[in-house]
Amino acid sequence: MGVLTTLALVAGGVAAATLGSKEQGKAGDALSSFSPAGFSSPGLSGSFNRNTNSFNLNRTAEGEAALSDVRGGFEGLSEEIRGLRPDVKPGFGRLTKSRIEAIRAAGSRTVGNLREELGKRRVLGSSFASREIASTEAEFGRIEEAARAESFLQEFELTRQLISDEFQSSIAGATAVLSQLNFETTLAANLSASASQQNQDISVATAEMRSAAAGGFFELAGTLFGLGGSTFGGARPSTA
Repeated sequence: MGVLTTLALVAGGVAAATLGSKEQGKAGDALSSFSPAGFSSPGLSGSFNRNTNSFNLNRTAEGEAALSDVRGGFEGLSEEIRGLRPDVKPGFGRLTKSRIEAIRAAGSRTVGNLREELGKRRVLGSSFASREIASTEAEFGRIEEAARAESFLQEFELTRQLISDEFQSSIAGATAVLSQLNFETTLAANLSASASQQNQDISVATAEMRSAAAGGFFELAGTLFGLGGSTFGGARPSTA
């Protein structure tokens, strides 16, 4: 093989290796510039931040409004329940008042009827009439006290239940918000971990590709120059 042919082969091989190296380098650059895609949904949007190598989540206006509505709904329910508590205040609630008013009205009618009956018998001013009236009033007094005690216990239980319902409503509102925050945190962590793994895999692939490109170039160049050396050295002068 002639010198010119050898040089042509060397030049062509070097050019081909250089071109291949450049193409692989471009592919490596494309891999290294890869960025995980973001996303957008009615409630959340996300984008990858190359500076922090993590996903940034942003709650959309619709998502923020929905979460605010949920929180506001539970807060409104708590306020409504709290507003009912004065109506069942133990000993002073509507239940007690209505029962006492009914008992006193019945007592007043009964005593009035008794006075009228005693008057008809012309014994209204007698000691007998006074004892009858006092006994009737005392009986209704005992009924009233029993009603007060029973109403107190019932209103106490109602108050306790309302306090529990109000507390549960407040907790439910906070739980809804915490659940959303936990969901967003978990989602961001998973997306960031996935992006980090992708970037690590890409870095490894890019390094391997560039290493292969450089190795291929030197291997081809070495082969061609080795061939040239044997060509040039093929006609050794005789020492005879």
